[in-house]
Amino acid sequence: MKRATKLSLAAVAGWMLAITALHLGLNFDWAAYRNEQLPEAERKLNVAYIPVT
Repeated sequence: MKRATKLSLAAVAGWMLAITALHLGLNFDWAAYRNEQLPEAERKLNVAYIPVT
C-alpha cells in the first residue's frame, strides 16, 4: 500500500476511536450498565427515573 493510503486509514481509525471514546464518556449511562451486571437480587429498580425499593 502507498504511504498516503496507510496514513488515511490510520487517520480514520484514530478519528473513530476518538469519537467512540467521547461518546462513551459523555453519553453512555455507566450506572445503568453497572446495575445490569449485578446479581438480580441486588439490582435497583428504576421506574420513571426514580429508584424503587
